[in-house]
Amino acid sequence: MYAVGFASLQQSECTDAKTHQLARLVRQHYDAELCKVGLRTTQYRLLMEVKAHGPVRPCDLAETLSLSPSTLTRNLKPLVSAGWLELGPGTDGRTRSVCITAAGRRKCAEGLPHWSMAEARVHHLMGDQNVSALHALIGQCLRSMSAAE
Repeated sequence: MYAVGFASLQQSECTDAKTHQLARLVRQHYDAELCKVGLRTTQYRLLMEVKAHGPVRPCDLAETLSLSPSTLTRNLKPLVSAGWLELGPGTDGRTRSVCITAAGRRKCAEGLPHWSMAEARVHHLMGDQNVSALHALIGQCLRSMSAAE
């Protein structure tokens, strides 16, 4: 009975399954490019976010990137170990702060052409019109679902 239910779920129009499939395929293109500079997509997004808005509290960074605190911690560790990010004291002494280092800024610059290549490839494969429509639809869905929370 479980196998039958699973088989029908795989063939269904389940929104979770469809969005996961698309996200996975898109991420594969970004990961394939960014691995050339030793990064994964999530790590590059994290570096770029801290570069743009840091220093930032880890809890705020997790929220901005839609990551759980444990996922953020797991992704921060190799970036701190590589010397691209630093964890320091926060503004009130009870919190921590994440900031980018000079080496992290260089890593962002190194990754940018690869990010751009992945972006161009995804746009080419999906079609610019579909990408624009998808961005608009995702924005609408995010607003609708966020308002319901």
